[in-house]
Amino acid sequence: MVADKSTITNNTDFTIKDNILKGKDEPLVTEYKSIGQLLLDKMKDKPEFVGQLDIITGATYTFAEMHDLTVKCALWLRRQEIKTNDVVALCSPNIMDSFAPFFATFCVGAIFTPWNPDMDIREARYFMKLSGAKIVFANENSVNTIREAAKLDNNDIKIVVLGEHHYALPFSKVIEGHKKIDVDNFQCTTIENINDTATILYSSGTTGPSKGVQLSHFVFLYHLTMPGGLNTDGRPLWLSSYFWISGVLLTMSCLVNYCKRFLYPKFDEEMTCKIIEKYKITWVFLSPSMINRILHAGYFQKYDMSTITRIYLGGAKFSEDSQNRLKKYLPNAITIQMFGMTELGGILTAQQPHHKAGSVGTVVRNCQIKIIDLESGKALGPNKTGELLAKSLMATKGYYNNPKATKETIDEDGWLHTGDLAYYDEDGEIVIIDRLKETIKYRGVQISPCEIENLLQTYKDVVEVAVIGVPHLQDDEHPLAFVTTVPGSKISERDLKDFIAKNMTDCYHLRGGVKFLDKMPHTPSGKISRKDLKAMVKGC
Repeated sequence: MVADKSTITNNTDFTIKDNILKGKDEPLVTEYKSIGQLLLDKMKDKPEFVGQLDIITGATYTFAEMHDLTVKCALWLRRQEIKTNDVVALCSPNIMDSFAPFFATFCVGAIFTPWNPDMDIREARYFMKLSGAKIVFANENSVNTIREAAKLDNNDIKIVVLGEHHYALPFSKVIEGHKKIDVDNFQCTTIENINDTATILYSSGTTGPSKGVQLSHFVFLYHLTMPGGLNTDGRPLWLSSYFWISGVLLTMSCLVNYCKRFLYPKFDEEMTCKIIEKYKITWVFLSPSMINRILHAGYFQKYDMSTITRIYLGGAKFSEDSQNRLKKYLPNAITIQMFGMTELGGILTAQQPHHKAGSVGTVVRNCQIKIIDLESGKALGPNKTGELLAKSLMATKGYYNNPKATKETIDEDGWLHTGDLAYYDEDGEIVIIDRLKETIKYRGVQISPCEIENLLQTYKDVVEVAVIGVPHLQDDEHPLAFVTTVPGSKISERDLKDFIAKNMTDCYHLRGGVKFLDKMPHTPSGKISRKDLKAMVKGC
């Protein structure tokens, strides 16, 4: 998520009292209660403005065309009797028509949920069961996966394809047959309470599959209407999918701030630099993994990057060394590293130009941070490492249909346990050290080691297994499996890597390898000691 202008320019936007770092309190003041109405009004304001450009085909949409598609999709959703608290899913990369069901869901007051377009059948079944979505809009490549998953669970979810597919309703049919008078007179569904759930996004856990993070209408209205909020002026480029909160927020913010959206479905190191050069991009939002991969490939030197004035970084730790290297190749650009979580509804901290390389900056407005001792829970002072806890005006309402996980994450005083080890220095700058939680992050995608472990456990002769993430410069982390087997087993590393590759999507593949142990290290309570496993990796 992009830092607001005040966090970048003002050095006195937070206080420290009783070892709690607190950003300025600035309440939301807006006439809007409906996200959908805000988006429609902005499109009406500048009908001739070109809101989208497909980099591959050169096709464009004006705001008038985008408004028309959004309203027609919303009218169709109403014909399907979609209403408040119903869930509508979108399973698509960033392609031309994908915005329409996204925006239309808000217009009819339903709950929007984005699914990973690269998911496998196992994941599709999980998303369908967790969200209870009645309709899914999917790109052509996702339809078969969704259909097979639905068959396995006798799920009658309606599938609309953004394109063409023999066994799904084409989106072109969704937007056909609507009377002009109905389009012209369309009114968004009234939102009675802006604190009701607007979206279900996803965050990986350490003990199982993704959890559904509920974010309210208030969260998005805050980001989109607060003065000095999401700063998307100029010519922005981001490649976050809707499956990431940054993709959801930036797509809407770009429209609200009258910025052209440049569409390219997937990140590619060289293509990203070509786009920047050709379209004279002025700021980018990329993950540390993406930046490191471009740096490693040398494309910042090969193409003209002189138009870039800002680089926003988020989603994983970006080292001091990497940030200094980036500054060397793009000396005219301000690098703004941020820290946030889906559960916090966006960013918690952001760098200012004078901040130290490698930090994630200071706490932003309407947020609070404390670093606690792992044993006592006491709030720590400067330069002492502990777990980072946070409060935010935009924080989650809780995990969807999962009160147990909500209680484990948010304590009785409202502090959200991030699972990150960190400290703050004398200037209030936050430095992320490591993660307490065992979630592995591959190219910005959070994956649960438990899911890999559960599958490996089914392999013949495997006794115990533990998966950890090992740092990787370009990819954030690679999954590494520690395995013990029955005596005399002939299982090889290649056997287990191929097994995972065959049964799980690409991000779960064991790029970190497989290490066989005679005996797995355990804690006194009998749990596998991941701390000892990480020490083994560091000692290699």
